[in-house]
Amino acid sequence: MCLLCNKVLGNDAMKPSKLQDHLRRCHPDKTDKDLKYFQTLKDKLQKRPTLDRMFASTSQRNDDGLRASYNISLLIAKSGKPHTIGEKLILPAVEEVLKTVATYSKIRKTAYYRREDYFIEKAIPLSNIISVATDGAPAMVGRYRGFISYLKQNVPGVLAVHCVIHRQHLVAKNLSVRLHESLQLVIDALQGDSLNLIKTKSILSAFLARVKLMKQNIGRGEFSQFPNLSQTNCQEDDVSTYVQHLNALYSDFETRFEDVLTMVIPPWIINPYGDLEETNVIIQEELTELGTNEELKVQFKNGYQQFWLQNNIPVTYPVLWNIAWKFLISFPSST
Repeated sequence: MCLLCNKVLGNDAMKPSKLQDHLRRCHPDKTDKDLKYFQTLKDKLQKRPTLDRMFASTSQRNDDGLRASYNISLLIAKSGKPHTIGEKLILPAVEEVLKTVATYSKIRKTAYYRREDYFIEKAIPLSNIISVATDGAPAMVGRYRGFISYLKQNVPGVLAVHCVIHRQHLVAKNLSVRLHESLQLVIDALQGDSLNLIKTKSILSAFLARVKLMKQNIGRGEFSQFPNLSQTNCQEDDVSTYVQHLNALYSDFETRFEDVLTMVIPPWIINPYGDLEETNVIIQEELTELGTNEELKVQFKNGYQQFWLQNNIPVTYPVLWNIAWKFLISFPSST
């Protein structure tokens, strides 16, 4: 069969000379095409849908649907429920699940593309995005269809952070009203334009240290940190309850913020002019060069964050910058 006009040729017409004659007479505009062109036409022809393939696909779908129907019927029979529950409850439930999953998938894509359109409208390159904070919901952090997965297709090196304030709200769900109010002080401290991962770790570590100290003091009957408790006659059972509550708070907080609390911050980021021990030779070279730069040393008095965010740092000290920016620019809060 001719790949160009789909004319069925006889066996005698399959001789090379007659095929060339057919090409010159019927398709003169294609005589200069190379072999790759005709191989592409052959591949397209082989991949086009045919009746056999269509019926085979339909048959497979029907078999899968029939198998699912039998499996559901078996589950109903094992449960001892009437078979009418399949039409009244199971089928509507399955329909709702499929509809909801499809809708959420569409929402995730829409959320990403809306933000992408905004960046395009404002002429902001997507490559400028280096960090993003989310609430940790599956629609945001899903591995295959989450917002972050779509973003990483265009910005592979973006750093995704779970909003620290959202994590604290999750911890607060298990607290009493009084402890919830105390935790609000930490939440307030974690809000602000100058927040970075270094400051976040310091605030969280300080809070956990205070909780641990309170737990130890209450356990041995020392209530000086709790004026109201010091004026009451606390029973041993009451003290035990308070200690258990603080233990639960400490454990929950430590688990939810493990990534931040165990984060290793290179000392030279906070003070590049101190006595530092660095094993990486390339980092040593740039730190040595930076340490002798008197002009930059003057700028350090404004704080380490302003120091590293100077325009010439990424160009002059690229190795140091590639390490430091993740700790300085990241915004661990989505509020």
